[in-house]
This record gives sequence, C-alpha cells and structure tokens, in this order.
Amino acid sequence: MVSDSKRRIEVAAAGLLARHGYHGFGLKKLSEAAGLPYGSIYHHFPGGKEEIAVSAIAGTGVLVGRMIRQAPADVFGTAASLFDFMAAKLTASEWTEGCPVGTPALDGGSDVESVRTACVSAFDAMGQGFAELLADMGLPEGEAYELATTVVAAYEGATLLARVRRTDEPLYTVAAAMARLIRLSLAEAAAGQVEPAAAEQNSS
Repeated sequence: MVSDSKRRIEVAAAGLLARHGYHGFGLKKLSEAAGLPYGSIYHHFPGGKEEIAVSAIAGTGVLVGRMIRQAPADVFGTAASLFDFMAAKLTASEWTEGCPVGTPALDGGSDVESVRTACVSAFDAMGQGFAELLADMGLPEGEAYELATTVVAAYEGATLLARVRRTDEPLYTVAAAMARLIRLSLAEAAAGQVEPAAAEQNSS
C-alpha cells in the first residue's frame, strides 16, 4: 500500500514535471505543491529529486497504460479521450502544463539516465496499452505495435505543438488524423482476413 503522503508527492511531482521538466522543478516547489515538509519528502524518497522524478514518470506511464487496456474495445473513443484530456489540461493551465512524461523527456531525459529510462518505460506502457486494444479489435500484433507507437508519438507531438502555439487545434487535428489511420488499418486488416477465406471457398 502506498501511503497518502507518498502519493501526494508523486502527484505533485508529476504536475511540476509536466510544467517545468526535470531540471526546472526543485524540492522546494515540490514541498509547497504537496503541502508537506522536506523531512516527509526525504522520508519517502531518500534518493531525492531523481528518485521522485523516476517514480512519478514511471507511475504516470503505468496508470495511463492501465486505463487504456481496461477501456472497452473502442480504440477510437479511448484515443479521442486522451487528446481531449490534454486539450483541457493545456487550456486550464494557460498552456503551461503539458505531459508529465513528454516534458521531462525533452528536459533531462537525455542527460540523466534514470530519468531517460523512466520516460522510455512510460512511453512503452502507453504504447502497449494501445497495442493490446488494437490487437483485440483484430489488428495483427506487429501492425498493432507499429500503429500504437504512431498514436503515442502523434499525441506527444501534438501536445508540444499545442503548448507552443497556445491553441488546442493541433490536438484535435492530429486526433482526427489518428482516427482515420486507425480506421483504415482495421479495414485493411479485416479485408486481408476475408480474402484468404474467400479464396479457400472458391478452391473447394
């Protein structure tokens, strides 16, 4: 069981990472955001800033991946909800709070190995969630993985564009494009399954 204080630290850290990246957030800001003293922070995370960041980033990936996998077999609704969530988050924060994985991946992910590894793990968890959902809908495993990677990459890119341009238009544009791509991929997979069956019937 994760204590309430530890959870508060992780949630507050995720918010600061989404806003400032890895190098931009410090323990003073974290203490204020979590409403906890320094002592409590080091009690739960003796490794300090790096350990907290790794935990918050990896935890975000696991949470999002689990939410995707547990969604009904409707990849369109799941993907749309993800883009809608980020659009609302950026708007509410006046374009300052992006993705708690993507932002630190750009700021700190390349020069702090543990943070980079946590970002990789988080992105993989998100992609795996989509891949499993796509496979359940009939897409071959390899194609499901490729398309899931494309969706996650498009989501992160659209988030960056929306934050810089200060408009949610990139998110909705990319969301629509991803829906078309998913629909086309599923249709092609279904057609590929029908053709061999038809050929087998004609030869019998």
